Amino acid sequence: MAKRDEYLARLRVFESDSAKRSLNREERAAESELLEKVKEADDQIRRHLEAAAAEEQAMRVTSPLQEMGTTRSLGRKVEARVNATPGELMARSIEMSRGITTAGTNKAFSPEEMARTFVDLLAPQSVVMESGVQRVQTGAETYAFPVIRSDFSAGFVGELDDLPTGGFGADPLKVTPKKIAAADLIANELMDDGGAAFLNPMAKSLMRSVALGFDREALIGTGSGKGFVGIANTPGIQTHAVKGGLKDLDPFVTAFGNLEAANAKATAIVMSPKAWTALMALRESSGSLKPLLSESAGSPTTGVQRSILGVPVWLSSFVPETDILAYEADQVFAVWRKDAGFQISDQFGFLKDGTAVRAIARAAIAVPNAAAVCKITVTT
Repeated sequence: MAKRDEYLARLRVFESDSAKRSLNREERAAESELLEKVKEADDQIRRHLEAAAAEEQAMRVTSPLQEMGTTRSLGRKVEARVNATPGELMARSIEMSRGITTAGTNKAFSPEEMARTFVDLLAPQSVVMESGVQRVQTGAETYAFPVIRSDFSAGFVGELDDLPTGGFGADPLKVTPKKIAAADLIANELMDDGGAAFLNPMAKSLMRSVALGFDREALIGTGSGKGFVGIANTPGIQTHAVKGGLKDLDPFVTAFGNLEAANAKATAIVMSPKAWTALMALRESSGSLKPLLSESAGSPTTGVQRSILGVPVWLSSFVPETDILAYEADQVFAVWRKDAGFQISDQFGFLKDGTAVRAIARAAIAVPNAAAVCKITVTT
């Protein structure tokens, strides 16, 4: 728009001059060139408007998401639904990137609405997001949480006495979302001929890679390199050491009690598949076939729900076998930058007749109240 206004301003100068005198050949040529540039700017604006209208209409199409597992429970009896499959999301990005060919878009166009849908579709692939942590979406490079260090001082006072003051203290906890990405060059034959049958699994694979990268850092990240500090390594979290391996559920009772003492409540447990297998092998009593985690006194072949003392259990291969995390999900925050999404470009693979695809997310984990997490460490 700014360039178009500039062209029009220069044309008005020619119009003003032509009213006073005849334009020479060079001036008329310059005037014709400006008219062509205004026409190109108008065509560019029209393509943007048409693409935006097509995107808005496509977002209204409802897809059979149950088959993809993108209709999910957030752990608090709230259902979240999104209106596009990963393949449809990527197909729209491809269509728009090929339709908008200006230097400004660099043929890699991913609008904010598409970025929001990308994060929604990413969540079911992430153990941390599925465990019910709160999601904060921001456009800022750094997001600040207010962390209360001490409470107000309250006391009984008489009428017209001075009210008690002081005691309250708070500091900002600054969180910078870090970039997590996956990319590759795909043959144009697959992109053009495969359709949704190819784009959907490819898009899901891209998202799964990004989700696993986020989970790894969110659970056990140390902050070294280009990552961020995860839940298990957040300074100030509570710990509980167990020696001799897991023999019963007492360590969880202790961990839950520690959380309650800090005005928190265990709503999620994350452990390794091997740790869960060890718990499944525990029996109700010596010589019994009934698993300790079985709900009823019925047959030992009855299925066991993945929960401990009523708290849901999530499994992740990133968590060491010796560590188990118990936390209140409402007090753990996943901070996402809103510019995450699919991006497409056929420029990188022009000489190879390929299309470059990438999925980028910018995210970090934050635990303002570190005491709302308790890490159980099991040793032999």
